[in-house]
Amino acid sequence: MSPAPAGTGIALRLVRARPCVARVRWWAPDGRLAGDKRVHDATALVTVPAGTWLLDVADDRSSHDPSRLAPARLEVQVRDGWRTAAQAHLLPGAVLTGSVRTAQDTRARWAEVEASGPDGTLVRTRTDGLGVFTLAGLGAGTDVLVSARSRWHQATPVLARPTRPAGPRLVLRLAQPLLGASRPGGTDPVVGGALRGVVLDADGERASYAAVVELRDARGSLLARTRTDREGRFVVGGDLPAAAGLTVVVKSGPGDVVVDRVHLRGLAVGAGQLVDLGTVRMTRAARRPRPQRASLPRATAAALRLPSTRV
Repeated sequence: MSPAPAGTGIALRLVRARPCVARVRWWAPDGRLAGDKRVHDATALVTVPAGTWLLDVADDRSSHDPSRLAPARLEVQVRDGWRTAAQAHLLPGAVLTGSVRTAQDTRARWAEVEASGPDGTLVRTRTDGLGVFTLAGLGAGTDVLVSARSRWHQATPVLARPTRPAGPRLVLRLAQPLLGASRPGGTDPVVGGALRGVVLDADGERASYAAVVELRDARGSLLARTRTDREGRFVVGGDLPAAAGLTVVVKSGPGDVVVDRVHLRGLAVGAGQLVDLGTVRMTRAARRPRPQRASLPRATAAALRLPSTRV
């Protein structure tokens, strides 16, 4: 996508029911997430090329905070060379509370709970140690589809209407296996791609412990980050879609005095594919000698002379 000409973009104005930090995400006409930013002020400039853009504006508070505002979704048509004005209203949000239970009627701890609105907005959270959840910042007066899942099981989605304050508690039961799309309500898990390798120091004699491994796309945006273990091994990604033109940046760990970097460019990964990069050896960059500071006084024998003491 070509860069936006000067002056082309969206002048966004935020109308908030109460002060908050907003998270703005914008989606390209092809459905790709093009960027996101946090907005503290009442106005923000989104620099994008001409086209039809979809903006999601949400309160950046935690999804279980009852004071969280409801999100807003805008569709803005941007003309070439024009700055289009748009306004997003963040109204007081409604709340849903409930609990997730297993098929044996025990607490489902740390289960994923998701509420999807009719406009496609999503609010996600997890249950606590007692299997209880709170979904805040939902649109009031409209039904949302609430679903829950654990590692191996899922609950039948239910329709619920959020209220202010929270209404009756929902009870979701993880009674269906997650695997198998042929089962009622079942879905096949989506397995993403990942890359692995082993990092050695510049001498190639020892593993580089706690080295930083970053995965970036063709535009330089950070996709994933991890650190190597004591054997220098790493696995980065795990939820990546099929992509090409990736770059892996390896930085030496805190045990090295000077930080060295290695760039592995032109990588590709497929959905569900584990790409082995083999051994990555750190390259010791040339060090510039420190300039001598002639302004510092030199030590002399007179400077070490101690005052005499008479007894």
